Amino acid sequence: MGLKHVQKTYEDYGKSDPMYAVLSGDKDLQGNKWDVEAFFETGVAEIADAIGYLQQIDAMPEANRALDFGCGVGRLSQALCTHFATVVGVDISYSMVECATAHNKFEKRCDYKVNTMDDLSQFEDASFDFVYSNISLQHSPPEAAAKYIAEFFRILRPGGIALFQVPSGKRHEPGSIGAKIYSLKRGPLRRFWKRIRGKPPVEIHYVHQSLVEEIIANSGGKLLHSRQFGSQHRSRVSMQYCAVAL
Repeated sequence: MGLKHVQKTYEDYGKSDPMYAVLSGDKDLQGNKWDVEAFFETGVAEIADAIGYLQQIDAMPEANRALDFGCGVGRLSQALCTHFATVVGVDISYSMVECATAHNKFEKRCDYKVNTMDDLSQFEDASFDFVYSNISLQHSPPEAAAKYIAEFFRILRPGGIALFQVPSGKRHEPGSIGAKIYSLKRGPLRRFWKRIRGKPPVEIHYVHQSLVEEIIANSGGKLLHSRQFGSQHRSRVSMQYCAVAL
């Protein structure tokens, strides 16, 4: 399960309805009906909640450089600029990054990058104080999501904090029959089913909580706290993880 389908989906979405691609909970806002100010205000509220959570668990990072992974049109990147000196938003879609750049209110303090690979090799080791990601990792196949999570701890400075969301569901061991069935159902079959229903072929994936915890530990991080976060589903639980780079 590669990332080409993910990239194409969001390239198309970024050209046709970018804000709804990010926040699609209200069907009445489909078709470029999001009010721009209201859309970005949701980012301000989300980051304020994140900062409050970090303060509550005593995990506030240095306020220098932050990364918004899966930035879309910059909803959270812009909000992070209120709390960090510089912010980098990274996304798999060129059209999304173009839209984010057009809405950038912080000029050189906020920069946007395209990343189509399953790593973050364009960023140097120990170059960020904070990594934030929400409703993004879940759209990449588990293998890619696992690599991205591991990369968070490579690019974080010692003491840096990663706060990220990814759903947890049934654990499938790599190469197992269960993993192969999962890949088929969550990849091409899901895309096909959505297309015949006239919907964008968005994929929703999960990584079991125990595997996420193993990735953090094996990548030079230490889990500080986790919590249920975001919408829940009968087959998966949306989780948010806070971990520090050692």
